[in-house]
Amino acid sequence: MATFKPITERNLGWIGSAPITLTGRSTSTASPDAVFAELADHERWPEWFVNVKKVEIIGPADGVGARRRVFIPNGAVEERFIAWEPGVRWAFTGTAGRPPIFRSLVEDCQLVAIGDQGGTAITYTMHIEPTTWARPLLAVIKRGMQKGLQTSMEQLALRAARPQ
Repeated sequence: MATFKPITERNLGWIGSAPITLTGRSTSTASPDAVFAELADHERWPEWFVNVKKVEIIGPADGVGARRRVFIPNGAVEERFIAWEPGVRWAFTGTAGRPPIFRSLVEDCQLVAIGDQGGTAITYTMHIEPTTWARPLLAVIKRGMQKGLQTSMEQLALRAARPQ
């Protein structure tokens, strides 16, 4: 199996200059805390996030600095959390990947309470700077990535709202 190659770590200040941005939005009847709990349940991501095959914790599991490895078709990305505000915001930067398709990666999920019954507006944005060789590949699969992200946010909204 290919070795992991470093990805340039970024902070939230970088997201405005990312060359590629994909956004998925959904609304859940669940509270922001319930949606956040689903996000923070790393090992269950394959049950609702399209193309995530497996998630492994490789450092602390919770909070800023938490680390995990996410397996996707034909690859994996190591991530470090840069925002962890329960019920509000959850974001990570990529730290390494295989194959090396990202030069930089930040994924940012923001949750906003809506309505009197405690619903949540979910906005999940992927900020990507591809490596030179991956640029043509991402141009081709960008539409599919966008659709998968949107479907994942719809599934997250439903999952968070299911009876416990």
